[in-house]
Amino acid sequence: MQNIHLSVCLFLLIAISGCLENTVSADLNDPGMMHDTLSISSIMGFNYQTPPQLGNSTLLYLGTDSSGFQNPFVLFIVQSSSINTSETFDSLIDSTIEIDSAKFILTLNNDTIETGMIFDLYYFPNSGDSIFSESNSNYLNLIESELSTEYVSSGRLFQRLPDSTENIYPTLSFNVLNIIQSFIDSSNINQNRTLLVKPKFDLSHTLSFKSSESGFAFAPQLHIFTHDTTYIDSTSDSVSVDTLSHEFISTDDLSIIIPPTVSSVPGQLTLGRGLSYKGLIEISDLDSFLLPLPEQSIITKAELSFYYPIDTTQPNFYLQVQPVSDTIHYEQLQGVLLEDPIEVISNILPVVNISNNGKVVLNIREYLQLIHFGYVSNYGLKLEVINTSNPFNLYSLYSHSSLIDSLNPELFIHYVSP
Repeated sequence: MQNIHLSVCLFLLIAISGCLENTVSADLNDPGMMHDTLSISSIMGFNYQTPPQLGNSTLLYLGTDSSGFQNPFVLFIVQSSSINTSETFDSLIDSTIEIDSAKFILTLNNDTIETGMIFDLYYFPNSGDSIFSESNSNYLNLIESELSTEYVSSGRLFQRLPDSTENIYPTLSFNVLNIIQSFIDSSNINQNRTLLVKPKFDLSHTLSFKSSESGFAFAPQLHIFTHDTTYIDSTSDSVSVDTLSHEFISTDDLSIIIPPTVSSVPGQLTLGRGLSYKGLIEISDLDSFLLPLPEQSIITKAELSFYYPIDTTQPNFYLQVQPVSDTIHYEQLQGVLLEDPIEVISNILPVVNISNNGKVVLNIREYLQLIHFGYVSNYGLKLEVINTSNPFNLYSLYSHSSLIDSLNPELFIHYVSP
């Protein structure tokens, strides 16, 4: 049903986009056109929370953040085809190929080495299939104590000396030679290409490692070193060819993040990727304002303004605003929800880069025009922070219950009617 819903929405958006473009092409400066403005301040804001979903992040996290975010372990799925040779896991089983060594390597995101920390690597020899999903796994449905892991080896961060002024990132390397045969053997009915890494001891701060989204150069990798053995004749004499290195990167990786309990601030919407706090905006009087407008009215400007506390210690962030596509049942949005129940219409409103000036203005003209023409209904807007440099940062917007009226959200509309 969801795919059908998305297809219908896409069809409507294409058709509606054409209608809007054709409509706005009318001469809005004609003396016979009436120009007017509307101002709406009856805007309500609500928070709801889902588990963190950072499967598409370029970084992986271990340790405890200063704000209380816990990152107990990271999971990886290694692909079965080498990125630098023609070898696959299956081809490495060949009797003429001898595996000399095998290492699983992570790259730290900081070019300064962290000393004294030990990390452990585990695998899942009897689990079969996949242990996790980048898009669906989280701290509520993936509990470490319930995983059937087996210890493989430990590792420390290492940084080689640079040859010049180049930046050399420290790496974390684990010896996996003792499990490599069972790990790559596809005939094993319980074969599983999943690995787990966690600190041996609790970390009082957070370390970040590069994920598979960082690109081939820094992605988590399984390095297997082999040499081929060729038998010359029936005497069993043999020669070995040069040692080869085969690199198998992780295709999926995920930090399991346990967010802290955060008390809501009266009069503010709290947003954050790691906390997975999302906002809902309800403009309850919008329909009553738009309904009296003449049918052919053209909305030339619609600006939804929010104010937010200025925090010079945090970088810019991106705010994604999407129209909600169905009725919101607020009574069902209590506590931490296992899945996000709010369906949206995508690709109508742009993502906004929020600079540190204390105010954000959202252009929602197309959304309101669609409502006025009857193509969509006013179910509200969903607000979500995306693409932040630090997922553990929290951001706030002043909402309807602000103690200072001048900080409340406001919608300004300019329209033209024949």
